[in-house]
Amino acid sequence: MTLFALLLDVICLGGYYFQLYSGGPIIYLLGLFLQAIITIVLLWMTLTYKGKRYRNPWLFGWFSATIRFGIVLMSLGVNAFMTFMYAVNYFGINDLIFNH
Repeated sequence: MTLFALLLDVICLGGYYFQLYSGGPIIYLLGLFLQAIITIVLLWMTLTYKGKRYRNPWLFGWFSATIRFGIVLMSLGVNAFMTFMYAVNYFGINDLIFNH
């Protein structure tokens, strides 16, 4: 699952650069849909993760995630934030990501 999450991140990064260099309203909408679908897939992967989620709780008294689960969690967090930013850009609230 960890490698699949990293592969999805690479696909999202490629989609971002495609939108950046050949933008337009239809391209931005397709990018928003791609980002939303990948975020939903990552949410599903996070909820159905079967590996060990947390490592030894004796490290400074914190329950911290394993590296593999942490990669999936970080991927979900970044992609969820980017989905929000794509939606904000597409609806014209703020053009921080792509300047039309």
